[in-house]
Amino acid sequence: VSLPPAPEAKLHCASYTPFRGTQTPFDPTLIIPRAQIAADLTRLKPTTDCVRTYAVNQGLDQVVPVAAALGMKVLLGIWIGREPADNELQVRAAIDLAKQYPETVRAIIVGNEVLLRGEQTGETLAEIATRVRKESGRPVTYADVWEFWLKAPPVLQHSVDFVTIHVLPYWEDQPLPVGAGVVLLEQIVEKVRKAMPGRPIMVGETGWPSAGRWRENAAPSLVN
Repeated sequence: VSLPPAPEAKLHCASYTPFRGTQTPFDPTLIIPRAQIAADLTRLKPTTDCVRTYAVNQGLDQVVPVAAALGMKVLLGIWIGREPADNELQVRAAIDLAKQYPETVRAIIVGNEVLLRGEQTGETLAEIATRVRKESGRPVTYADVWEFWLKAPPVLQHSVDFVTIHVLPYWEDQPLPVGAGVVLLEQIVEKVRKAMPGRPIMVGETGWPSAGRWRENAAPSLVN
């Protein structure tokens, strides 16, 4: 499908998970081979010089050295869940990677949609983010659906260097046709900006599905 070129030739960054086929993050024994990650990033490099990850276990820690070798950057994700011991393993691994590859790790994302899942409080996330920034020396953020950022305690937004929001028009409570998606994205970013004046905001996830089920007027397709 011939599409018009992006305004700046490349995407600023792309969310990346390496799982293929029957591979799943729910398999605790799975370790993604480094060669698979290298093949993915090599394929992505013409499209973007940056990838965002979500965890550092199951072989995902290899994304950073592979990206470094390719001259790419990483927004390094730490998976924060219910279990403090598991969270500690993620935190330590991410801090070590940031210290080893400070030129590659642009920032560390301390948790993804944790408030949405109800697995930790905003105060706990703020404590972890403060620690990660201090020990890693890298900027930190937390990522969640925009509505949950508006519900988050002020201590969380002030413990991060920038606010990362997810705006996915296809998944909104009132699904809209794709033509309204960009307008909605702009409106939500402005709403968050007004609620958090002076805080830098990054859209950490957006997009539209290329296949799947219709949600009222929201139709997945490659063109959309």
